Amino acid sequence: MKDFDFVYREYSEEESAVYEKAMREILVNIKQGMSFQDAVDKVEVSDKNLKSLIEDDALKILIAELCYVSKIPFEEFANMLGLPIEKVRNANFEMLEDIQMTLNNTFNKNQRSGND
Repeated sequence: MKDFDFVYREYSEEESAVYEKAMREILVNIKQGMSFQDAVDKVEVSDKNLKSLIEDDALKILIAELCYVSKIPFEEFANMLGLPIEKVRNANFEMLEDIQMTLNNTFNKNQRSGND
C-alpha cells in the first residue's frame, strides 16, 4: 500500500452540521432512486472541499453497507448507483487504506502509552 500523509482536521460545529445534513440528503436521494452523482449534485454545499469529502465518504459508507454487509457484488453496486466500476474499486481501495491507517495509528498509540 502507498504511504499517505493524511491530515485530519477538526471541523467546526457548522461544518459538521452541513456534513451530517448533506449525508442524510444524499442517502435519501439514493433511496428515492437517484444515481449516486445526481444524489450528490442535488445537495447544496458551498465549500467545494467539504462537498468533495462528503461525496467520498458517502460512497465509502455505501460500499461498506451494501457490498460488505449486504454482500452486493461491486459490479451490481456500480450499476445500481450509475457509477463506473473503477470509481467503486478506487473508493473501496481508499476505504481499506483508511482503515489500515486508523488501525496502525491506534496500535502505535497504544504501544507508546504502554497498553499492549
